[in-house]
This record gives sequence, C-alpha cells and structure tokens, in this order.
Amino acid sequence: MLLSFSSAAALAMAWPVPGKAVASWAVGDVRVVQALNNFLVFLISGLTLKSDDFRALLKHWVGVLYGLIAILAITPCLGFAMLAIPFQPPEFATGLALFCVVPTTLGVGVALTAASKGNQALALLLTVATNLLGIVTVPYELRLVLSTGSVSTVSVEPGSLVVKLILTVLVPSVIGKLARDLFKPVQRFVTRFKTPLSLFSTLNLACIVWQTLSGARQTLLQQAFVAVLLVVVASSLLHVVMLLFNGLVVRYLLRLPFREAAAVLIMSSQKSAPVAVTVISYLTPSLTQQGLMAIPCILGQLAQIFIGSALAKWLRGRADKGL
Repeated sequence: MLLSFSSAAALAMAWPVPGKAVASWAVGDVRVVQALNNFLVFLISGLTLKSDDFRALLKHWVGVLYGLIAILAITPCLGFAMLAIPFQPPEFATGLALFCVVPTTLGVGVALTAASKGNQALALLLTVATNLLGIVTVPYELRLVLSTGSVSTVSVEPGSLVVKLILTVLVPSVIGKLARDLFKPVQRFVTRFKTPLSLFSTLNLACIVWQTLSGARQTLLQQAFVAVLLVVVASSLLHVVMLLFNGLVVRYLLRLPFREAAAVLIMSSQKSAPVAVTVISYLTPSLTQQGLMAIPCILGQLAQIFIGSALAKWLRGRADKGL
C-alpha cells in the first residue's frame, strides 16, 4: 500500500497530464473512472467476506461495539480541532476534518493487524461494518463539523452524498457478497486468487490517488513548504492521539484479550484516504479544490502506514513474549 500510494503520488507530480485527463471524464458531477475504481474496491471487499468468520466474533461483541463507536462517533470529533488550525490554504483544514469523519482503512488496517498477530476477522468486520455504516454517518457528521468552521470551502448536501455512497460502496459490496455465497465457482475463484485480487484492489486505490493529485499538481507546487510540513505534522499527531486514546481504553477500561485488543486498537485509530478522496470528489467539481483537500488525507494515510508498521512490530514482539 505504501509503495502504491507513493508511486501514484510521484507519477502525478512528475507527469500530471494523463491523470488529469482521466479524472476529467465525467457524467454529470460523477467522475467515471474514479467511481469505477471505488466500485471495484468494494466489489472485491464483498467477494472476500466470509460469513463463518463473522459468526465466530459474536463472543467478542465488546470489542466490536467499541470499535464501531470509536470509528464512527468518537474519532470524528477530532475534525472540530482540525478546523481550528489556521492552515493556508483553508482546504487543508477541510481535508483533515473530513479525514477524521470517514471510516477505517480498507486494507491497511487488516494487514497491520495480521502483522501484529491480532484478530484479522475482527479487523475485517470493523472495516466492512464501518464503511457500510459510514454511508449514512459521514455525510451528516461532515456537515456538522464543517458548519463550525470559520471558513467554508465546500457545501455538503447529505441526502445526495448518501445516495452516491450507496451506489459506490453498498451496492458493490452486496453484489460481491451475494456472488460469493450463491455461486460456488466464484467462491473457488476468490479463494484461489485472493492475493491477486488484493493487489488489484490496491491498484484501484492508487488510481484514485493518482487522478486526484494530478488535477491539483500545479496548485500544490505553489504552496509554501511550511504549509505542507504543517499538514504532515498535524496528520501524524492526529494518528498518535487516536492511538493513545484508544490504547488507554482498550488496555485499562475494556481489558480485551491481546488479539482482540490489537485489532480494535489498530482499526479504531485508522482512517481511509481513498474513501475520503471519493467523498471529496462528490463535494466540489473543482479538480484544484479536490486535490488540495485530498493532500492531507493522503499524507495522513501514509503517516498511519509508517507509524502503524512500527506499532505492529512492537505488538508482535509482545505477542511472541506472551505479554
């Protein structure tokens, strides 16, 4: 994921013409290729869902419940703090606020949970559940958060945004899940080619990043280095604050077993840049505005990957020692 995001960003900065051209293909206010990328990501997510894994998680309902609340209700409140930071341009603040509101990561969190010897099924459940529930929560929470800001860079129409998220998140997920459950050849295909499907999903996520940054390249290069550095610091601190808060709750309040605690900690402290970028594409038709708001989200996810990799290594060490 880190390599794909970095490559997409480098390509967009070095040669933005193809990405900008692809991003301009639209039907109404929907960017066709980006919508297709998002559709394929959630189609693959639906194809890989195993009902047996979810049924086994009922005994860990405390961790599931807290994860849902943390991802969809607690961490979005940090968006108010992001809007209070005097970023220039103000789109950076809007982007970080949106980043706080979106659900957990689509694939990174599950991979980090596996690396830390956490409960992968629990991580996957939180990924799917929050991204589906986020169809309803994100539009209304985003409007609430942005309504408190002194500078408004976009307007949010929750009803319209919910419909668009249903079409690009819920519908493909349901199609994928039904195809897996109803057609045995599909299930065998997914089992056999699980790794290539995962790589293809990552490629689609990288394509979303590529198109978005290509459209904003010129404007991004005009921004002061200090302004971009402030975004890097803020997005990194944002992730650290989430980890500290969720870590204290999981360790001292919920007292979850190690594997479940690792999964809840990682998933509750992650946010999805691709979902944020998808939402951004529905907020404004301006490629420049889209790119400026997407930059904090992409930098935020890269920070999550770097910090999360170190955390996963530390957690794995504790697991090996039986702590």
